[in-house]
Amino acid sequence: MDRVLAFGCHPDDVEFQAAGTLILLAERGWEIHIATMTGGELGHPTLPPQQIRARRLEEARRAAESIGATYHYAGGHDLEVQYDSPYRRRAVRVMREVDPLLVFTNPPMDYLPDHEETSRLVRNAAYIASIPNYDCGVPTTPTNRFPYLYYWNASSLTDIFGRPLPLSCVVDISDMMGGKLAMLRCHESQREWLAHHNNYDDYTEIMRKRSERQGQGIGVAYAEGFIQQRSTGHPQDNILKEILGELCVELPGAATSLPGRHT
Repeated sequence: MDRVLAFGCHPDDVEFQAAGTLILLAERGWEIHIATMTGGELGHPTLPPQQIRARRLEEARRAAESIGATYHYAGGHDLEVQYDSPYRRRAVRVMREVDPLLVFTNPPMDYLPDHEETSRLVRNAAYIASIPNYDCGVPTTPTNRFPYLYYWNASSLTDIFGRPLPLSCVVDISDMMGGKLAMLRCHESQREWLAHHNNYDDYTEIMRKRSERQGQGIGVAYAEGFIQQRSTGHPQDNILKEILGELCVELPGAATSLPGRHT
């Protein structure tokens, strides 16, 4: 059994953007790990940071457990994520602890800088976790491989200029939508926050509509889109296609037959 790490910025990022794919992988025997860079401690209209962090971390733990996954909190603070040494150490600690073959994270282009900085940190951690001389602040064992690295789609399915991201593939999660909804409903505090801050009537309905829009692009009910990192070091083949078969639809222009699977 190999491991997958979905490493987002806030509790509920993974559930909004990649939970259906994680459930598919879990059904195929993968060990699932979910991590967040922050505790989402500013995401509530009335509760103080310490109280909302405790609540949101518990929600994240319950969401992960609902699919048999393990949850990890990297220790960062909401709206303070930055690409610096303390945050790099946090990201590498989680990467070494899990030692995943497959990693998902926030896209490099999204509406919130915290998301974009998390993307940079996880991307960097996926590469430097294997460097023995990199000190992440606690005793850890360096990884011995570069993982497959995928970015999930932007939160509103476009970048800050309203343009769609250059997706590599889209995964049909139609049969997993019930499980994805159940995971997101674990984040009950976000119903209160998103109604207050974003004027969302129902945060689960927002997720459903976004999944539906992605599904329309490949002719299915619901889907999740991803961009694969194919820079030096990382494997070049699309492991999602290998694992999920026809449920993973590769998009025109994406590299589909490059060699280089790492184990």
